[in-house]
Amino acid sequence: MPADKCQLLVLGADDDAVKEAARPEIVQKIRKHHNIQKDDFLIVTGGKIDIWKTQTLLLMEAVRNIDNPKVKLIVFGSVVPELREKVDNLTDGKKIQYIGWIQAIDSYQYFAASDLVVFPGRHSVFWEQVVAQGVPMICKDWPGTRHIDLGGNVRFLKEDSEKEIRGEINRILSMPNAYKHMKKVAADAGMKMFSYKDIAAQSIEMVGE
Repeated sequence: MPADKCQLLVLGADDDAVKEAARPEIVQKIRKHHNIQKDDFLIVTGGKIDIWKTQTLLLMEAVRNIDNPKVKLIVFGSVVPELREKVDNLTDGKKIQYIGWIQAIDSYQYFAASDLVVFPGRHSVFWEQVVAQGVPMICKDWPGTRHIDLGGNVRFLKEDSEKEIRGEINRILSMPNAYKHMKKVAADAGMKMFSYKDIAAQSIEMVGE
């Protein structure tokens, strides 16, 4: 089996966790807990924040600078001590909330409660998980990660820039029909491509090739 195909097959999402997190009562619980209104546009990001993944700080700055009180951001994950002050300074507990480290299973619920997930830094296993959950994304354009674009569910960032991140978010907000297309592609194709059950079936088929 080709190495590149093997790599793609190990990344995905737990089917049961995806379905459980998508339940309306779960989504409502998460948003209510963080005082996110039904008509708020919730952005979520997650992962370790360290000296190699400082782009999360750019995302926080971008959301802070978006002149729209309905746009909210929840950030989860650990932060190295040398960056903790910067994270705290960018957090106001309302428009931008940093909630610390959470269990991997809980990440499904936060992503399901979001309107958009943004990963401005290096690739992580969360990328394929979010695709499987059917949520539109903005991601950094890393080599070898174009497989997460299933026909328009993802927009890619070319540089580490607060201005570019802010511009991409504002572009999505200003084009509701384009955003609806992102959601449709994500919902229709995501789980089919990155479900663990389907990945297991593909693995069996490919081993036999």
